[in-house]
Amino acid sequence: STRRTQAMRFARLTSRWLHAAGLRGRSWVRPASIAVGTCAGVALTAESALGGAAPEALAEADPMKDLTEDERRTVRLFASACESVCFVTSMRQVRDMFSFSPALEMPVGSGSGFVWDDKGHVVTNYHVVQGAQELRVTLPNQESVTATVVGTDPDRDIAVLRIGNGLKSLPKPLPLGSSTRLFVGQTTYAIGNPFGLDHTLTSGVVSGLERDVMGRTGRPITGCIQTDAALNPGNSGGPLLDSRGRVIGLNTAIYSTSGANAGVGMAIPIDSVRLSVDQLITKGRVERASLGVRMAPDHFTQHRIGVTGVLVFEVQPGSGAANAGVRGTRRLKNGVLQLGDIIVGINKRPVKTSLDLFKVMETTAVGDSVELELLTVKTDDFGVREEGRRTVHVRLSGMTGPRM
Repeated sequence: STRRTQAMRFARLTSRWLHAAGLRGRSWVRPASIAVGTCAGVALTAESALGGAAPEALAEADPMKDLTEDERRTVRLFASACESVCFVTSMRQVRDMFSFSPALEMPVGSGSGFVWDDKGHVVTNYHVVQGAQELRVTLPNQESVTATVVGTDPDRDIAVLRIGNGLKSLPKPLPLGSSTRLFVGQTTYAIGNPFGLDHTLTSGVVSGLERDVMGRTGRPITGCIQTDAALNPGNSGGPLLDSRGRVIGLNTAIYSTSGANAGVGMAIPIDSVRLSVDQLITKGRVERASLGVRMAPDHFTQHRIGVTGVLVFEVQPGSGAANAGVRGTRRLKNGVLQLGDIIVGINKRPVKTSLDLFKVMETTAVGDSVELELLTVKTDDFGVREEGRRTVHVRLSGMTGPRM
């Protein structure tokens, strides 16, 4: 009878704590691995601290009584958001060439991801899943499922996966915010799996806006959010949240000489992520506006030719650039290299490097018309000399490949 009374009092205490933390009605399965938020973990901590004291003494203790209101909000934010953050592992079959043993499936990379919608779509970074033969997604309850790739956007370092097979219920999606109304100094939270330490929360502020990060395909990811919330290897693909628990960015990179956090993390703005993800889910690919040209590297144009601008290396037949008369680089029969047009302006804006061109092209859509200012040069025994300038109008077509 005494034990039953004590158990009932303890149950009332637990229920009261759950209500105070905003967690009542949630189902938690992993009390040991989550740093904050599980009633079992807090109950064990309280019981240990009181040295196995009677439930009467335990009932008087509020596990969060010493926390400030800001800390209580952070605890509730983490407890709610981490249910939708998962651990993504890329697998590859590895075979020992010196034995006849069957190929072993080994993890070759890992990162984070978060649930996008109620259809089982998970968003992560492209570099997390790049080259994987199989992908495993581990949920907060330690349930591991195989994921399929819906589509990828390497230029923006975004990938969309799908889970759901074999799951009793899908995790809830995270609410999406907007990256158009951000301010330097506002609070940010990052949830991810750095160094394989699952569901780690770090906090900081927006320390910069409109940053450009060079992507893995050579195209810049424009408009990125800079934060000092600690991001480390394994955080890639996780969400960057605002103080209301809404996703404002997709964590993608850190600026560091050592590879570990140095206080400068970068996140792709959620508005850009939304544009790519919507296309990947509906079409399986991302289509961008294109001039229909292939460009020479900036260092070749600046150091080998000695001019600023973007040298057109190749023009795609039938493209808007071809129809407008843009000329590509070609080698004549006598072996002389005839340089193509050099783009020095677009829509009245100067173009000194490919980054200037990319920034303007990111704001355009298929079917738009852009104005290009082109420089024509000629090489001879005396070097490179300017022959003239002209302006053309190019109607943009769709692009899914590596062209501009």
